[in-house]
Amino acid sequence: MADILQFGKKVENVRSERDNSLRQLKIESLRKIFQCTRCMMKCSKCGAQIDSQEYARFAAPYSLCKNCMQEYEEYRARAAGDQGESECYWRNAAWMKVWETWLQHQQSLDRYRQSKEFLQLMDEVEQILKK
Repeated sequence: MADILQFGKKVENVRSERDNSLRQLKIESLRKIFQCTRCMMKCSKCGAQIDSQEYARFAAPYSLCKNCMQEYEEYRARAAGDQGESECYWRNAAWMKVWETWLQHQQSLDRYRQSKEFLQLMDEVEQILKK
C-alpha cells in the first residue's frame, strides 16, 4: 500500500513540475513579445535607445529613432512614387526591400498579437499572476 501512495505522490510531483514549467513558458512568451518587440523606449528597427522627447516628436506605426524615422519617411515617399532616387546612393533597391520586408514582419507580429490564441495566452497569464 505504501508503494501505491508513493507512486501517487510521484505522479502529483511530476504533474506539478510540468504545470510550473508550462506557466513559466507562458509568462516568458508574453515577456518576449512585450518587452523585446514592443518596447517604446528603443527603436523597433535598429534597437537604439529613444528618449521620451524624441519619441513624442515623431509619428510612425512603430517606435523609431530619428535616423530610422528619416529612412522610413524616405522609404514611404519612394514606395508611393513621390520621390525619385535617393541622394544617399546606398539607399538602393535592396535597401527598399529591407524596409518592405521589415514592415511585413512587424505587421505579422501585430497580427499574431491580435490572434485568438495569443489573447487567450494573455488571459491565462493574467490569471497566473493574480494567484
